[in-house]
Amino acid sequence: MLNSRAHRKVWLAVVALGFLTLAGCSSQAPKQGEATQAAKSAAPPKPVQPPPVQPAKPVPPPAKPVQTAKQAPAKPLAAPKKVHSAAVLVTVPQGTSISATVTQTLASNKNHAGDSFAASVSTPVKVGGKIVIPRGAHVTGRVLAAKKKGPAELTVALASVEIQGKSYALKTNSLDPSGKKDITVPAASHLKFKLAKPVNIPVRG
Repeated sequence: MLNSRAHRKVWLAVVALGFLTLAGCSSQAPKQGEATQAAKSAAPPKPVQPPPVQPAKPVPPPAKPVQTAKQAPAKPLAAPKKVHSAAVLVTVPQGTSISATVTQTLASNKNHAGDSFAASVSTPVKVGGKIVIPRGAHVTGRVLAAKKKGPAELTVALASVEIQGKSYALKTNSLDPSGKKDITVPAASHLKFKLAKPVNIPVRG
């Protein structure tokens, strides 16, 4: 009987202690919540962070200027062509003198009949005030006869004249320098011939 009562008292004490513990826990819970809330309100406000600055985009390089097609330089105007007047055929009459300078030595003991020699006109030939055969025109001569013995003989004449790249046949008198022995006509000697037949030569106006 006593034991049951003792057990009952112990059990009641344990129950009472449990109620007290629960009551204490419940009372501390709101206090802790209030303390947390107070701590939050008392804490200084968090600084507002500015939005992150985005790096500046690289500036694209300036666009290359569009190259226009190069205009071809204007061609210079061609110089007007000189109008040449038509050539007029001029007749150099018979008997006209033609002075020529031989460019090589002629000798009776060296040359033979049929040999040619070179010469140039030393005096221009004029007809009616116009130069028909200019000075310096190339002339070709012929050795008509050459003899080196008893007595020596050398006969020459002009055969053609060249004017502006074209050759014109000439027929002149012959020259036969006299001499007992050898006959020599040195280079650069001046010989004077006369036309034995007229010759027509075109002359530009």
